[in-house]
Formats: sequence, structure tokens, C-alpha cells
Amino acid sequence: MLKTVFSKPVNRANAVVCGFVALTVIFSCYLLYYGAVFYGVNEKGDSLKESIAKKEIRAVTVEGSITDANGDVITFAEEAGKSAKCMNKAYSQLVGFNNAVYGKYGLRAKYEDVLMTGDKTHHGATIRLTTVNRIQNVAYEEIRGTEGCVVVLENATGRILALATSYPGVEMDVNNLSSNWAEMNSPDNDGFLIQNWRKALAPGSTMKPVTATLIYDEGLADVVYNDTGTEKIGSHAFRNAGFGVNGKIKLERAIVKSCNTYFAHMSNEIGAFKLQQRAESFCIGSDLELDFCTIHSEHNLMNSSTEEAAAAGFGQGRLLLTPVNIAMIGEAIANGGELKKPYLIDSISTSEKTFYKGKTESLGTACSKESAAYVSNAMKKAADSYGVDKKLGIHAKTGTAQVDGAYRASFVSFNDRYTVCIVENNTGKAGKNLAGSAVRIYKELSKLS
Repeated sequence: MLKTVFSKPVNRANAVVCGFVALTVIFSCYLLYYGAVFYGVNEKGDSLKESIAKKEIRAVTVEGSITDANGDVITFAEEAGKSAKCMNKAYSQLVGFNNAVYGKYGLRAKYEDVLMTGDKTHHGATIRLTTVNRIQNVAYEEIRGTEGCVVVLENATGRILALATSYPGVEMDVNNLSSNWAEMNSPDNDGFLIQNWRKALAPGSTMKPVTATLIYDEGLADVVYNDTGTEKIGSHAFRNAGFGVNGKIKLERAIVKSCNTYFAHMSNEIGAFKLQQRAESFCIGSDLELDFCTIHSEHNLMNSSTEEAAAAGFGQGRLLLTPVNIAMIGEAIANGGELKKPYLIDSISTSEKTFYKGKTESLGTACSKESAAYVSNAMKKAADSYGVDKKLGIHAKTGTAQVDGAYRASFVSFNDRYTVCIVENNTGKAGKNLAGSAVRIYKELSKLS
């Protein structure tokens, strides 16, 4: 009788227990899969867990500082959980921001993890740049209010001493992004203030030193070309700037006079394949991973028409270079043909240890020592023709390229220690109009020990 009376309640209790156990197992599996108790089980879960962990770390960590090569502060945070302030507008687009509302940009986006990973004092790592504030400041002031860019390199090492960019009509204030966020995102600025050192456009005649090294290495430097002002290749007639006529010239004078017809003719004679090889020896035509961004350039020489390949020889056609690529041309000529990789990060360290140390890296031989010396000498004469003070020892080449109805003006130059490249996009200036800015930067560089 007892069995009959209590059988149903016992069975019901067992069912409840079994159901509870089943639900517990299912819930545990859910937590395991979606909550990512262990990494590698679910990507979304892992991402969520990492995001939560980062927020927790950030809440108790004072963001690491960014300094120049001398240890002078560029960004500085006063307390945990608060964004660092940029102390120098000349660096605004370089250091960028890490903002809960506006997102991440620049070095503070790329190096967020080290800046926000605290040591035992809960301070993030310090990033020491290779830049020098006084050089960065004068570089920025020379292009301020233009769609400009300045790259300053130390020839022997590849260290970047200045990397400045600017736009007309709007200036990024990373400490108060709300003040002109709409202007920074306007269609006039390509949707956002893109760092101009990333813009690949036609380089104009600043490409001629590259082609000139090839002409020399092919044994054609002493070939006489009769410049009548027009060079017909295929269906296109190439002309010099201002419809100039230079008569009988060789390579050196063609560099000094920036003779388009000469370089179109010689490029056509040499051919697209060798032009491509020489361009690639200068790291033109492939992505270049640097410690602050990826630099993209193009040549498309083997897929170009005869006319386009000839145009590429003097910096037009389908050739696209960034200001960093143009600066590297000057640096390689200055170094006797050896190309040094530009780098911006000197070190990353906390009070406890150094995580990273920047170093000089060779990217190989771009051209022969003899051709570099020849082109260097011609660029010295070109600089003299621009009216640059001979006492400064500057070698230079200008470039003025037509891009979408406007001009891109470039000035690439070097002396025995430094390379200075200045570029302005969407301008009415010619490349030679930038010579004065370069001189002022060199005068500031001369004050460095």
C-alpha cells in the first residue's frame, strides 16, 4: 500500500531533479561557448571577454605618454581612465586619439595595448619617438593651412625627425574633437582628415632622379638628345613645362632643366621592364610596412601603354607615390644608393622593462654608387638654379604633377646629414615654390648637435 501511495510523488521528484540537472548542463554549455570561459571556443565570446578586460584595465591605468627623441612630452595623462592630452598641435594627426565617442586614430590607435597596459604603478608604457619637437614644429608651420606634408629623415639611420601633415580650413584638436568634428569629416576632406603621408599621387619630376640613375647605369649619360620642345611617342606628344626648348642636352643638364621630353625619350628607349626593376629597387610599387602605418605606392609599368610607361619616367602616367616614397628617393641618393627604412618608434618601455627598441634597417641597394654620385651632383646644380643658398649644401629636385585639374607640388632635397621632402596637394604652387620652406627647415636642423 505504501508503495502505491508514494510512487507518483517520488517519480515527480526524480523528474524535477533530472530536469534541473539537464538545465544546469545546458546553461553551463551556454556559458562555456558564448561566455568564453576558455579561449578558442568562440570568437565572439573571446572578443567580448577581451573587451571587458581592456575596459577594466583602462579604468585603473594611467595612459602611457608619447615623447619626442629628447624625452619632451607630446601626450600626457594625469589620471587613470582619462584620455591623454596632446601638448603639441603639430603632432595632432600623428598621435591621434583614443576616444569612447569618436573612436581610435593614429599612433594611439595602433599602439593602444601598450599605452594602456599598466606596470606595477598602473602606468602604461611610454612610447619615445625619433622625432625632435623643434623640427616637427617648424615643419608643421611651413605647411599649416595647406593640404601639405613634410617628411624629414636622418640619412645614415632612417630615423624620422619630423612627420607633419595639415589641411586648409580645419585643424585637428585631439583634446576637443567635438569642436570641429563635422569639418574634419566633410566631403572636402575625403570624408576625414587623411594623413597626407599616406596619399599616393603622381610625384611629378621628383621621380626623375630614379630614372636618371637607370640612364646612368645603362651607360647612356653622355648620349646627346636634341630637345625641340616636343617628343612624340605613340599617339602622344610630350612637352616641357612652359613649352621650353633646351636644344642638345645630356643627362646632367636634363636633370637641372627638368626636361620632360628627354626623360620620356630615354624611358622609351630603355623600356618598361627595366624601368619597373629600377622603381622596385627604390621600393616603389609594393606595400611597405613601417612602424607607424603601411605605405602604398604603384607603378603598373608592365600593364601600361608605351605612352604611359614613358610618362612614368618623369613622374606622370600611372605612377603613384606617397611623400614618404619621395623622401626615400632623396635619402637613397644621399646614401650612395643604399635605401634605409624609415622608422618612427625609438623605444617602448615601462618603469620595469623595455618592450621594443627601434633600429636602422637597410632595404638594399637601389642603384650603383656611381649613378647616385652623378645624380647627387646634378641635384646640387639644380638646387643652385632654384636660388638655394649654396652654403647650406642642399641637393634638390622639384616636381609639379597635374592631378585631377589641380597640382601636386613636391620638393625633395638632402644635405650630408638629412633628407627633407615637402609636398602640397591641390595647390596652385609649383615645386620650386617650396624651396624657401625647405631652407628654413634645414636651418633649424643645423642647430641640432
